Amino acid sequence: MKTGVAAAELPTPDSVAVDGKNRPKGISTRLGIAITYPFPLGEPSGGSRMTREIARHLGKLGADVTILPVSTNGLDRGFPRSRPDAKFLGIEFDADLAQDSVGIVRVPQNPLYFQLDGLSVKKAVANLIKQRKLDIVLSYFHEGAFLPSYLRSQNVKFGYIATWITYERMARNRPWNIRGFLQNLKNDRLIVKPYQQADIICATSHHTRGQLVEIVGVDESRVVVCYLGVDPAFTEIPRTRPKEITHFLFFGRIVPAKGFIDALQAVGQLAAKGINNWIFRMVGEGKHEWAKRVAREHGIADKVLVCDAVDDRGLRNELEQAHLAIMPSHREAFGLTFAEAQAAGVPVVAYEAGSVPEVIQNGMTGWLAPLGDVHGLAQCIEKAIEDPQVTYHMGLAARERIKRMFTWEKTAATILEAIQALM
Repeated sequence: MKTGVAAAELPTPDSVAVDGKNRPKGISTRLGIAITYPFPLGEPSGGSRMTREIARHLGKLGADVTILPVSTNGLDRGFPRSRPDAKFLGIEFDADLAQDSVGIVRVPQNPLYFQLDGLSVKKAVANLIKQRKLDIVLSYFHEGAFLPSYLRSQNVKFGYIATWITYERMARNRPWNIRGFLQNLKNDRLIVKPYQQADIICATSHHTRGQLVEIVGVDESRVVVCYLGVDPAFTEIPRTRPKEITHFLFFGRIVPAKGFIDALQAVGQLAAKGINNWIFRMVGEGKHEWAKRVAREHGIADKVLVCDAVDDRGLRNELEQAHLAIMPSHREAFGLTFAEAQAAGVPVVAYEAGSVPEVIQNGMTGWLAPLGDVHGLAQCIEKAIEDPQVTYHMGLAARERIKRMFTWEKTAATILEAIQALM
């Protein structure tokens, strides 16, 4: 691999390299944790931020942590597979993570198919086990498919950080034809059985825990709920009392499941009523041209700016300027973007879907409309516009709730306690 994509190679047994620098091997009594992640660490998403922060805070608690991210293009599911984009590999985070006992081993993608990346991950984990003490491997989704049996043979525990937007697709409810049969077979082999074989699963919400038990068939005694946290830097973003609510923000992946079409339709309804003193910024990777087309169809092209994804600092700048976040995702396992917006003091308009009601208090820290009710979304946005003072104070209440409930220290402590109970 080129452009900084390191193959799954490890240094000598006495050290682990991070960008060419060795750090001492962990003391044998320290808990050795590997976290696999199916995408690059620099991908502009809540998942990559979550992986970095969980690893960092586990390291701060005394664990010896290695992240094994797959060097792939997250939205590319085709064949042949495209080369990873060097700017998303996350090399810039390596040295900082190393300060908290977190090493990085970048795993090359499978050349054929993204759901076979687990083969490369298994090889990387096997190399890691040869080099150092490892107590448990935590995976996210398909990249952990080939690990359970192998890790059992090595006396290493296996678990998941369950944060996929929905596990409903794992249900065996597809048409009884060849395609449906093959899809069910693939899901069973790559997702369902590995989850059922896990020693522990850290679900990021009660909603996700319920799906794992009811749909995937996981033993409920193995599932621990651990809410995600938010970088304290978001809570330090200055807020000013607005005279009008005019700056709307959508951030995250610009794909249909995240509700970008619904958001544009909702603000389009406002414009049709003559409520048009606003600007809507949509920030993220994904379907930019589609978003622009929907904006044109609703006569709001001049009021909608579709922008590329930004880094953490850029996101904080976006949130500082925003008065209201509009993010009507259709499915969420936690919704880190909702928590980050609220931590910045920005109330959120969203759908009452998945885990969202666990993160947003309807009428207290934001507004929730029934899933699929675009008119309801428009009404929520109109409420926010009608009373700027209520909206402002709602954002402040949201910030305080996030600071109280959702911290990475709590996330890491919950995960570590669950792991220690296995040992």
